[in-house]
Amino acid sequence: MSDAGGAGRAGEGVAPGPQAPRTVIEGRYELLESIGSGAMGEVWKAYDRRLRRHVAVKGLLARTAMTADTRRTAMQRARREAEALAKIEHQNVVTVHDQVETDSQVWIVMKLLEGRSLADLLRRERVLGVPRAAGIGLQILQGLRAVHQAKVLHRDVKPGNVLVRDEGLAILVDFGIASFAGANRVTKFGIPIGTPPYMAPELFAPASPGPTPASDLWALGVTLYEMAEGRLPFRGHEVWEVQENIRSSPEPPYRYSGPLAPVIQGLLAPDKDDRLDAATAEAMLHEVLRDPELPAAALAEQRTQAALPDFTPDPEQPAPVEVAVPDEPEGKPGGRRGWKVGLAVVLAAVLAGGGWYLSPDDEPSGSSGSESEAPAVTAAEKRWEKWRSTNEVLRVGVKKDQPQLSEEKDGEYRGFDISMALAIAEALGYEKGEVRFVPVNTENRPTMLDNKRAHLIVASYSITDEREEEVDFVGPYFRAGRTFLVREKSTRYDLRSAADIKQKKVPVCTAAHSTYERHLKEGGYKAYAPQPANYETCVNKLLDESADVYAVASDDVLLAGLAYEKRGQVRLLDSGAGTEEYGVAMRPEDQPLKGKVCTALRQIITSGEWDRMYKDHLAVLNLPPWDAPDPPTCGT
Repeated sequence: MSDAGGAGRAGEGVAPGPQAPRTVIEGRYELLESIGSGAMGEVWKAYDRRLRRHVAVKGLLARTAMTADTRRTAMQRARREAEALAKIEHQNVVTVHDQVETDSQVWIVMKLLEGRSLADLLRRERVLGVPRAAGIGLQILQGLRAVHQAKVLHRDVKPGNVLVRDEGLAILVDFGIASFAGANRVTKFGIPIGTPPYMAPELFAPASPGPTPASDLWALGVTLYEMAEGRLPFRGHEVWEVQENIRSSPEPPYRYSGPLAPVIQGLLAPDKDDRLDAATAEAMLHEVLRDPELPAAALAEQRTQAALPDFTPDPEQPAPVEVAVPDEPEGKPGGRRGWKVGLAVVLAAVLAGGGWYLSPDDEPSGSSGSESEAPAVTAAEKRWEKWRSTNEVLRVGVKKDQPQLSEEKDGEYRGFDISMALAIAEALGYEKGEVRFVPVNTENRPTMLDNKRAHLIVASYSITDEREEEVDFVGPYFRAGRTFLVREKSTRYDLRSAADIKQKKVPVCTAAHSTYERHLKEGGYKAYAPQPANYETCVNKLLDESADVYAVASDDVLLAGLAYEKRGQVRLLDSGAGTEEYGVAMRPEDQPLKGKVCTALRQIITSGEWDRMYKDHLAVLNLPPWDAPDPPTCGT
């Protein structure tokens, strides 16, 4: 780590702002300002000089005096957090770009996220209401499922470790005490670590196996209760006060939770073997959110001012601590209603048409009123109706040179992307004749949106951090691998793998402004120059024996279609590392459209229509089979 002036040399990409000396890590990450700190580390807003973007940089070691042994243990814990985060790629889990270790600190470089913590949101609004609580809880759960699939345990799920962005996206952060398969222990045997109000009771049993995915789900249950009820389910400042309250009163009161109560009850089962598993909890949360009469949008946008509950929520959330395990006291927790009836209770509440939210008199409403009374139109629905009425034709940007994916032949578009666009349009209420396909290429996609020549782009548009700064995405709707297309017979090179291309410094062609311009540079490949605007030009050059192009880099599904069309002339190499996630892109200003597209894509994926599209268009390419992506999480 070194100190450097704010100006720097020309071309270094120094961030704008005051020219006072600032700390620069490894000559790349310039620390601008501290944006958060706690017991488990400090977070800085920083500027990445190499990629010219702002990032979040977290120093994982607290600024406290340490002995050599303490520092060694702390460094081990810090490396552990970086390793845990690097295993996970999910929209509801913070993205890690890099890890840097200096003599006295371990730093992780993350995507800089705009938003507030869920703890801040609760301090301001006290009670969120069922639709918002269920929507945020579902996103936390989906992030946790990705975490657990990577064999990682978060171990500190709580509102302070969930970031909520303005558009409603919830992101799980701070893996400072995470554990994962094969990792060394950093706490003494038998001493659990965590934030007391969110720690599961099994962690304190005499023969406890330690944290499990069920422990994280318990913490999610506490968080859901806190969002819906405005307080912690089991009070206490010391860990044993909390645990004693769990033992003596395992069924906290439910005043505002409505159909969300069975989900919370199932997650807060004191016996982990009776606790809801993640898949069942997710299904129940979907049922809570599926009722079209739940006023989710109205709550999210209008911030209904309900009277405050007659209790005071905990003002601050304690930091994680280590706590010793006592002997198990005699007696068992009191009985509780089994969670297995929970899904039926949720369905009954939804089918009854109960719109559970906080009314001005603090009572759940939705159970009274005439059954024949028409449901209120939400603010979001009104905005959508206005958007739809002013856009009688839906213009969709697509590519026309990608066999089986998106191509134009004899004046007609067809392929997987085309079927996806038409299915989304149908869900938005557009007939096929009301959809206009607009040809786009890799370079002009954002311009076509910005100039309003297209409302949506469905054109193998990979979701990246940089692109999300200029357009909004819904997705992913497809995941592609990365590979190369080479000549079937070449008089100059015999190319059998990506390693051959790199070792022999073969010029590689790709589309300008595609993600592969950066991938090739970072991978040490020789790039053809200048890169053309589309892949079709690259393939034409590949087939031209007089051209100095011997390989084309792109997504496996794009190149497989070209290889299928030009069988005998070109050959597809095996897919390499990394994936590209395609999203449906739109202007950030078109939020009414985004919500409808998200709902449509969820339906396409969950109904099996995605699988039918794949079979109709892409199965013939004989690629390694891809399952449908997870349904997108649509903000409440």
